[in-house]
Amino acid sequence: MVTLDIITSAYNEEDCLPELFRRINEVMKSESEYKYRVLVIDNGSHDKTWELITKASEADSKVVGIRMSRNFSLDSAFTCGLDYATADLAIIMTSDLQDPPEAIPLFLRKFEEGYDQVLAKIIKRDSVPLLRRVLSRIFYKLASGMTSGMLPESVSDFRLVNKRTYSAIRRLRESHRFLRGLGAWVGFKTTHIEITRPPRFAGESKWLGMSFFKVVGVASRSIMAYSAQPLAWVSVLGLSMSIISIFSLLLLVVLWIAFGVPFAGFGSLIGVIVLGFSITMFSIGILAQYLGLIYEEVKQRPLYLVTETSKPLEIH
Repeated sequence: MVTLDIITSAYNEEDCLPELFRRINEVMKSESEYKYRVLVIDNGSHDKTWELITKASEADSKVVGIRMSRNFSLDSAFTCGLDYATADLAIIMTSDLQDPPEAIPLFLRKFEEGYDQVLAKIIKRDSVPLLRRVLSRIFYKLASGMTSGMLPESVSDFRLVNKRTYSAIRRLRESHRFLRGLGAWVGFKTTHIEITRPPRFAGESKWLGMSFFKVVGVASRSIMAYSAQPLAWVSVLGLSMSIISIFSLLLLVVLWIAFGVPFAGFGSLIGVIVLGFSITMFSIGILAQYLGLIYEEVKQRPLYLVTETSKPLEIH
């Protein structure tokens, strides 16, 4: 019999968890060849999430709760789940039911075809505002382009990974966690299924509640954590501006010799200075982002802290 760990992170999801447990149990009734358990990571909730997890764990031996000391990133919570996973397979999903449990059989059928990693590709997400959908599309285009196609477009954290894949992923301990990037980096035989992302079952979206600037910041750091191409852009930009400046000066010298200086050119001079200053600050900003990532790595802090578990567990 194949063992399966279903890993989910919950942050203030007291309204969603009972339905999540019910639907997972309902789906797995038809998968008799798989012995499963549900690893639920309470990511620093302030409501009754942990109380619900412990009650479910007491009532059902297949439910195991892991409580983190505070709210860490979603990817850190998933990393925690992978660290405690022991099964032949692991499925990673959110607890708000936007990753529908009914897709689990689709993952399992692809695994049975011989794939090590099966990703969920989102083909429709009407519950997400238009601006966020546009930003998401831009992010995936940039990420795919700057990693030579390593990061596929429109995939989510919802995925199935076999043991050798998730064992490889949990060996990668960089501080800035971007699970989709880590999964793409380790490789192995990968395919995807297509799903429509439903609206949240209850409660409010934490991702949609993030400010625009925070979303852009997280996206930019995620790209820079897997590509040094923006640094190359700075060099190309500097070289291009130098070439343009040289040709512009040569052209101006010819015009001055031929026609003389027609006017003082104060406005043009200020414009050029402001442009050059803006480009300089942009370049410094990119360098600062990479410096920040290095700063986080050299501190070597734990990726998360666990305060308690509902059942005895060993970390791997």
